[in-house]
Amino acid sequence: MDQVAEKFLLQKQQIKELDETLHSLEFSRVDKLKSVLKKYVEIIEKTSYLMQPDVYRLINKEAMIINHALLGNRRALAQLFVNLMEARLQQELDSHRRWQGLMDAWKALKREDLVQGFSEFMASERIQTPPAVKKELETMMKNQSILQQKRLDHLCTICDLLPPNYSKAQLTEWRSSLNSLNKHLDTYHMDCMTRIRLQYERIWQECLAQVQKCRQLLDWKAFTEEEAESLVSPSFFQMVGCLQSKVEEELEVLDQSFETVAKQAEQQSSDLFSYFQEAVNLWETHQSVLLMQEVELEERVEQQRQKHTRENQVWPRHPAIKLEQMRK
Repeated sequence: MDQVAEKFLLQKQQIKELDETLHSLEFSRVDKLKSVLKKYVEIIEKTSYLMQPDVYRLINKEAMIINHALLGNRRALAQLFVNLMEARLQQELDSHRRWQGLMDAWKALKREDLVQGFSEFMASERIQTPPAVKKELETMMKNQSILQQKRLDHLCTICDLLPPNYSKAQLTEWRSSLNSLNKHLDTYHMDCMTRIRLQYERIWQECLAQVQKCRQLLDWKAFTEEEAESLVSPSFFQMVGCLQSKVEEELEVLDQSFETVAKQAEQQSSDLFSYFQEAVNLWETHQSVLLMQEVELEERVEQQRQKHTRENQVWPRHPAIKLEQMRK
């Protein structure tokens, strides 16, 4: 475009130079005509063929004819200058329109190329399912299995604390360990969510960097700042925002799931401990009742023993007499 503008500027300069040259030639011819008229006026006056007034009238008549011709030439020069300038302006206008059409088509192609490139970038697997996030989820699942197995093993140890081999201190310690395992799993889930969000934050930064890279429209100097903003700001930021909203919803669901699991584990642990605590209390109650019954039984046995002893003291010592008394 700069070369075309320079070319039309050169044509304008050439037209002005041509006009100046033609006017210079015309003025030079006027000076020559003046000198010729003066020369022939002097010649005619010397011949004395015509009277001096007649000579002047003849010269004035010829001079008037020449002036009309010179004015016609000047009008022709002015019209030539106008025609050349109009032709140049029309050519410049046509070239500008053609250039503007080509520029609009080029802008449309560049906009389409940028939009398509950014859409492909946003739809790529690296953005939709980041490898770092995928790896973090896989690691989380493995560690979840390990922690859950560890908690399950601890739950199975409750069988060693059932009556009669139990103690309240061991049962309390077992519950404390179980709560610690539940809290450790919940803390691990929160740490995983923090790391996953951090990985996605890096993805958002990469997307914003790609948006800034698309602002190279301004570097081409073919797009105004308003045109670049109208293309980049609404569409590109909207694509980034849609993906970010989708990811935030998924993370929110995952976070709520972890919270539900933590509450459920806490409630189940509490219910399980209450169940075993009630079983222990029931065992202790039965044991207390059995102890009281055992004491009562021992007292009754002692009473019977004492009664039998007294009866033995009262009976005759001779066996024959005892047998006789028994017969009676």
